[in-house]
Amino acid sequence: MKRICLFVNLLLIATAAIHAQQAKPLDPNKQKIIDSLKSTTIKLLPENHYSKNLSFFCKKELQLEKLTKVSLKIRIGSLDDVDRLEGKKKN
Repeated sequence: MKRICLFVNLLLIATAAIHAQQAKPLDPNKQKIIDSLKSTTIKLLPENHYSKNLSFFCKKELQLEKLTKVSLKIRIGSLDDVDRLEGKKKN
């Protein structure tokens, strides 16, 4: 008797789970298909994006580095002042 009750209960649970997973047909007038890949656009940065947004001295350092192949850094002020302005130290 216990085996039959267990079998019936498992059968009812299985049919309820299968019924819940069936897709209901949608009304063709209300059906809307959206492709998320078609609506997104990929914007690539131009090649000069980095150098275009540099300050005056940074641009000149970059130009000098391209000419001489030596990395030269110009600092206006002391190291502590420059670090504070660049946000490297919280003072």
